[in-house]
Amino acid sequence: MTQIKIVGDIWTGKYQPALTGNRIVDTGLLTQFCVKLAAWLAQQNIKLSVKIEHEFSLSKAVKDDTLYLIDSNIVAAYPESSLSKVNYLPIKHQNFLHGNPSSICRSVLEWLKVDFKQQS
Repeated sequence: MTQIKIVGDIWTGKYQPALTGNRIVDTGLLTQFCVKLAAWLAQQNIKLSVKIEHEFSLSKAVKDDTLYLIDSNIVAAYPESSLSKVNYLPIKHQNFLHGNPSSICRSVLEWLKVDFKQQS
């Protein structure tokens, strides 16, 4: 993996879920989540870009070196077969609402370890 993208809300397309319904608040919460996750990854000596993906679209997504952390409510709205196009981990909606990635850090680390082994 070369980057992590956070999908907690979507601003374009037919399906436009939001965390709170307020874009400013949603962006603040997702930014806090990104900053905390990036800081934790840095403590593990993992240098990856962590950013918000407001323009997420499965029709445009390809399986590449991106790990998507997607709100579980958004995951539930898509057929499982269409999600197989991307590398993703479902994230509890509450984790995004609290801007806190601490409960998923180990899962991300495990995903990255598996990916690294596959590349070796």
